[in-house]
Amino acid sequence: MKTAYLDYDNAAVSSDGTARVAPLGGWHHVQAAHHPLVDDPNIHLTVTVKKSRLLIAVAAHSDAALQAVFADGPCATVAREALDRVGARPQDRRISVQPLDGWPHDSVMLAEDRALFADGEDRGELILGFAREMNPQLLDAFAPWAADAMRTHLNTSPERAPVSLAGITASAIPTPRLGRPPAAAPDDGLVVGGPSWQRFWFGHGGQDSTHEAKFDFIDALQQFRTRVMNDSGAAQNLAREHDLRWDALPAGQHEQMHVPGPKTADPGLDVAALMLRTRTDDWTWDGAYSRISPHRLTDDLTDLHPTDVSALRWGLVAPKAFVPDRRLSPQSRPTHALAAVTTTAAYLAVDHTHFVPENLALDVATTAPLSASNRGALRLPGPWTMVLHEPVPLAAVQADDEELEALLDGEQVPGSGHAVLGGVLAAHPDHTLDTTLGLVLVTSLHAQRGRLWYLQPAAYGDHGAGRLLYSYAAQLAFAKWRRPPEPPAQERGKPGSAKALKRLAKHPDARAGALHRMNLLDYTPPPAEPRPASGMTVGSGAEWEYGTWRRASWTENTRIGIRDENGNLVGPVYKDGAVEGQTYIRGSVFRPRSRIRPDLPLRPDTRTVYRLPGAASTQSDTEPPHS
Repeated sequence: MKTAYLDYDNAAVSSDGTARVAPLGGWHHVQAAHHPLVDDPNIHLTVTVKKSRLLIAVAAHSDAALQAVFADGPCATVAREALDRVGARPQDRRISVQPLDGWPHDSVMLAEDRALFADGEDRGELILGFAREMNPQLLDAFAPWAADAMRTHLNTSPERAPVSLAGITASAIPTPRLGRPPAAAPDDGLVVGGPSWQRFWFGHGGQDSTHEAKFDFIDALQQFRTRVMNDSGAAQNLAREHDLRWDALPAGQHEQMHVPGPKTADPGLDVAALMLRTRTDDWTWDGAYSRISPHRLTDDLTDLHPTDVSALRWGLVAPKAFVPDRRLSPQSRPTHALAAVTTTAAYLAVDHTHFVPENLALDVATTAPLSASNRGALRLPGPWTMVLHEPVPLAAVQADDEELEALLDGEQVPGSGHAVLGGVLAAHPDHTLDTTLGLVLVTSLHAQRGRLWYLQPAAYGDHGAGRLLYSYAAQLAFAKWRRPPEPPAQERGKPGSAKALKRLAKHPDARAGALHRMNLLDYTPPPAEPRPASGMTVGSGAEWEYGTWRRASWTENTRIGIRDENGNLVGPVYKDGAVEGQTYIRGSVFRPRSRIRPDLPLRPDTRTVYRLPGAASTQSDTEPPHS
């Protein structure tokens, strides 16, 4: 079984014919090399294992004191000589150890703290960064104090149970930059994986729920996965390159997206990575744009711009997801596969991305349930569509009318915890909505890893996430969207270079979404001309004791005034002279949330629906959410 642990493909043969074979992930030779990362003045060192060679890269700006991180012997010698060669000088910086989620498992780097943390603060530290899944062979290169500190963060305990419906998520995906972890993970009333969490996403509380569970997640995910395989071209690549038919594979291989090899030592075929590689060009472009974008993601992902779709899509998966990983256990493969499926679906929507302005995000995410008539009239602009907007807390999305009223009254919509940023929807060839499964872009604060985001599968329906998906579909079907401007022409520079892209990104049309083909929601308020009362008796103001909020909603069969090229009504909508087809048409109209009788106070709510940080409460805990 040594073939599973030794790298015979990269053996070194000496002059006497003796072969030196390194362990997988290890090395038999140490040498100085160049790495593009150290061209960044914030990066002082990279250590990488390639083809059984340990490659050490430094630059003139590197802190010469970094040689202290290496173990005595060839590693320290090569590092010292390389630092002397480039003229590096010692600096007054401390060195600390920090795991980096999403970092390649065969590499370690040393970077300035301000480059790694989202706050950009310089604390006078150099961070020795590495992956939690790092090959432990790399520890041999480092001094005992550094190796021991790194070892405490490595994921060495194998998972023992398969991923369940309660826990299945793509949340293992890192963001492009680290965030300082919060002191405590915020509580928005939803216990991840619990019955309330499942009711929000799927409409039922899991296997032990007494609620009639009409949604079969396993079956829906299988149908969704198969469609992504076909639409992305991955199924065709699987047949052409490996002579395998996706629809002929066993159900277990579908779930794990992995075909075992004929021998124990054979890592088999990683179908999830094969699928992702169909999107390599788009993912690489997003990464390049994210690095040069004039607008950076904020710590809490507020103040989103249309072009931020690049950073959000790019951050859904780490580079290692595109490469087959023989070290993945059968228990962890479903999560790896789900991340690949959801990310690929997001990139299938690259030609149909839609951005909701900040002032409408809350209304779109909390819209009242659609009528059966409106649901039947839903038509999407393409086979795959993505919607993006400002973060809206799950506390608001899942709130009933009374809870939402209480949140809006005191402007108490929480700004931390789980929040939704948009979704990915699929359509049938005739553009009708495919309700097999939808994806919701979620962000959350992790106690150790800081800000994360991922695409969460969800069922369509009358529960929280189901209403949200239908609301996105209604905006896509009934609302007016402003198409992106034509992409600006590149005037100078090498085509495709980072400098040329950086210049293009500063163009006003690029900032408006031209390079991302981003459509913008163009909301026009309903006509100022009100519909006359239809015999309804309006009571006097004395009959009203409290005002209230009315959540956003979609009407149906409503008169919509026809406007000319200047945006002016061509004629009356309700008064005499209104003619259907000439001065108005009928359709669905979006009504944002509105305050009813703003001159009166809202009804007092004695319940503690959600506790804000620092807010006093007479209850021992927050009230659980209702869907």
